[in-house]
Amino acid sequence: MKESRINVRIPPEKKDAFQKKVESQGKKVTDVVLEMIEQYLKDETPIHVTDLAKRLEKLEQKILGESAAYVVGF
Repeated sequence: MKESRINVRIPPEKKDAFQKKVESQGKKVTDVVLEMIEQYLKDETPIHVTDLAKRLEKLEQKILGESAAYVVGF
């Protein structure tokens, strides 16, 4: 299979942090980047919107859970 490269410019501190996190998980940078690309290609929803939706769902669960506990406690 023929392969090609993508060059990305990022601040050195972000590169270092990314590389350290990847290595701490026993992975390779290329593999993680390829995983992110695959996920991006599969999902029509932008990644940041997906993350926001997950965060909102957790927040709703927390609020509803606290509200339910408050009503039961009364």
